[in-house]
Amino acid sequence: MNEAEESVAAETPATPVAQRPGSFNGELVAAVLLAALGVYLLVDAGAIAIPGSSNTVGPRFFPYAVGGLSVLTGALLALRVLRGDRGPADDGEDVDPDAPTDWRAVAVIAVAFVAHALLINVVGWPLAVALMFAAVATTLQGRLTPVAAVRPFLVGLTVGCVVWIIFVKALNVALPGGIVLEFLTSWF
Repeated sequence: MNEAEESVAAETPATPVAQRPGSFNGELVAAVLLAALGVYLLVDAGAIAIPGSSNTVGPRFFPYAVGGLSVLTGALLALRVLRGDRGPADDGEDVDPDAPTDWRAVAVIAVAFVAHALLINVVGWPLAVALMFAAVATTLQGRLTPVAAVRPFLVGLTVGCVVWIIFVKALNVALPGGIVLEFLTSWF
């Protein structure tokens, strides 16, 4: 190759966006999952009970709005992917696209979310949030040790208490306080 060919080869990207391997399947799956989530929200919103005194925007409005927008967005994204449009490559991230998926991290995060949903009524909102946040943060850091989980646990506990106060006191939404808030209210 001469110097002119080398400079042209250096300026052109190795793999064009439209020809990136694996991007078609992943983007199409994400679009279909988004549309499916929207359908689920629309179907499930119909089961929300409407109180007799509701003469303004009822409790079904926002689930219907979010579900409808999710279906519309998922369908439009799927249409764009099927027409050959692809998302831009993330050149600024230091992620190896050829690296295998860390299924252990995926499993730990999935278990943390399920445990959070199951623990809300048992130990209360703030402690359930703190446990989930600590598990997810330490997993994403790559250090699964109890010492590495202390700071994320305290951050999660603080955020969980603040969110509980906002929802229960300001918005009048019932969230179980659990043992942490029972301890704090008995102390103060």
